[in-house]
Amino acid sequence: MRTNKAIESFHTQLRADGRSPHTIAAYMRELRLFTGWIGRVKNIKAVTPADIAGFFTSNTALVSAEGENRCTISTNRLKSTIRAFFNYLSEAGIIDSNPARLVKSRPCQRKSPTTLSDSERQALLDTISKSPEPLAQRDFAIASLLLGTGIRLASLVGLNASAIDFKEGAINITSKGGRTETVFINAALRKILSSYVKAHGISGASPLFQAFIGKRLCARQVQYRISQWIKAAGITHRASVHTLRHTFATRLYRMTGDLRLVQRALGHRQVTTTEIYTHLSDQSLKKAIRFI
Repeated sequence: MRTNKAIESFHTQLRADGRSPHTIAAYMRELRLFTGWIGRVKNIKAVTPADIAGFFTSNTALVSAEGENRCTISTNRLKSTIRAFFNYLSEAGIIDSNPARLVKSRPCQRKSPTTLSDSERQALLDTISKSPEPLAQRDFAIASLLLGTGIRLASLVGLNASAIDFKEGAINITSKGGRTETVFINAALRKILSSYVKAHGISGASPLFQAFIGKRLCARQVQYRISQWIKAAGITHRASVHTLRHTFATRLYRMTGDLRLVQRALGHRQVTTTEIYTHLSDQSLKKAIRFI
């Protein structure tokens, strides 16, 4: 089987597995680097461990499109893609032997996520809630939901009004990988969302968060609106929609000290992904020690 046909087969399997369009696009983008180097017409069965080792020592794999050296995280992600591709081909019986079996990722220190302090968090919410702007109530509900549940942006924009169970204080979301999960909301957030949907007459299968023309808000619109509110709140360090998710997780870990609870709240499949929030706790401890 030619390499391009093998990639088409892998693409189909990713879709069948329910992987998100974003994840699939990332896989395809990184596989294009590999196929561009190995040659698109080469029979996939002819690829050897030496070929793959050669790829990972080439400038194609080591240098970004901007001409900068790839960081360890970026290189590891590329290695993970190549491993996943050849693991699929091996398990599907398309190749007899897995040439990526020797590929190893390098250990690296994950950067601690950017978060909002308690005062910045409150400043953001106060700035939005006190604004006379027509869309401020909607944006206040969005920011409150992100800070109060830590759900991903894709899950937020995909919500319909019917997903909220106000009586139980729960929201059914579609999470990463197409999984359906339940997140819980406290009384204050329940009140904010209830006021919002009543004021705008949103119910049933209607999108929970809508653009001015009544259509579902897209992710880019939410990113832009939140970034504008962050600036208006006087927050000068780098922050984004994802910062609100990190802020929720950090506060939850600080209040509970239970990493498994944070894992469940964020919908992480592996607790190792959640461990970045323990580093934030270590940083807080280091700062606190100065004053003892």
